[in-house]
Amino acid sequence: MRVLLASIYPFIFLLLFFTIPFDLYFRALPNVLLILLAVLFPLVVTKNDFKKIKRVAGATWLLFFVYVAFLTLSLGRWELDWVVLKKILLAGALVVLYLPVNNFKKINKAIIFSSLAAIIYSLFKLLILLNQGVEFSFLESAAVIEAILVDRIYLGLLAVLSILVSYQELRNQYHPDNRYYLANIIINVLFILFIVSRIAIITLLIIFILSLFHSKKRGPQILFATGSILLAATLAFVWNNDLRKKVFYSNNAEKHQGLVANTMAFEPRAIIWDCALQISKQKNNLLAGIGFSQANSDLAVCYDNTIKDEKKKQWFIKQEYNVHNQFFDIYLAAGVGALVLFSLAILILFIRNRKSFYPSALLVTLVCFAMVENVFHRQIGAYYVGFILLSLLIKNNIETENQSNQG
Repeated sequence: MRVLLASIYPFIFLLLFFTIPFDLYFRALPNVLLILLAVLFPLVVTKNDFKKIKRVAGATWLLFFVYVAFLTLSLGRWELDWVVLKKILLAGALVVLYLPVNNFKKINKAIIFSSLAAIIYSLFKLLILLNQGVEFSFLESAAVIEAILVDRIYLGLLAVLSILVSYQELRNQYHPDNRYYLANIIINVLFILFIVSRIAIITLLIIFILSLFHSKKRGPQILFATGSILLAATLAFVWNNDLRKKVFYSNNAEKHQGLVANTMAFEPRAIIWDCALQISKQKNNLLAGIGFSQANSDLAVCYDNTIKDEKKKQWFIKQEYNVHNQFFDIYLAAGVGALVLFSLAILILFIRNRKSFYPSALLVTLVCFAMVENVFHRQIGAYYVGFILLSLLIKNNIETENQSNQG
């Protein structure tokens, strides 16, 4: 019986990560699959499985999770902050639940197939809108933005992860599967440029530069990288009118003000981060934080007091914009101690994986997206952080697969 359950368990993980982008349509399914994994876990896990966790890095992340949970409970914020806290704990739980799985092949394929499914679905919905005569503009058309499967930032995150997984699966020598992985990389890169996911584009450029430091032949690759970046940027600006709008001009009353002014006009984070900074200066208890719920409430008050444009003010309040920076969010909500632990946990992983490209690229992805999004405030964000953590905290997965691919 245990053998049968152990053979089924990895496929449940595969199905879980495949369905994550479709959460709005199958809201209960990821939760059902997660509960099923939790029920089966004691029946399939062994003592040796727990030895897979990297001790120092794993202990640091565990300390972060425990510290935030204990702080929330001890200060009486559990009920108000549980909606965010449960997502933080979910990311850590995925690492533990993954222990009985012996390799990354299935979950990697789930990431690849889910990204392709999300791209196909989003393009299909966009084609329907275009056929209905809707003007195509990601900057100004709420209907088009809502047509894509999930928020653009998380579609971008999924696409970046799909690219990295495909790159990781490529064999050094000829293999028929290589063409499929290369095709997936190209499709996801083009889709990222198409939807103008800026943080995904920036992340890919940083990862591309990072790859140069993990290559023995740097000279030709630097020239190739520089040329590719310039070509991609040129094509993106030529083909994508929305990207040109974001950089070169604003359609507000004060037009043609340049890059900085247009960024301030188009980018909500300019206002959000200013309010977050004001709150951090006003509060005197940031040693323990003010709680996730209180931080969001204080931001809403700040929007009401500081935004002059009434339409923009109401939009910010209606959208209930959070800090949009996971580091700043942890600092405001749980204090400097939680921020130090969170940063230290990431830093330890960087130091221990600095000589390996794939884990370093995963960490770059985590940091880049955490700089512009509260990844623990959305279930999809918690799942993808969990994927990154289980890829980095469990022994003999990345290393073993690298060796097998090179062999």
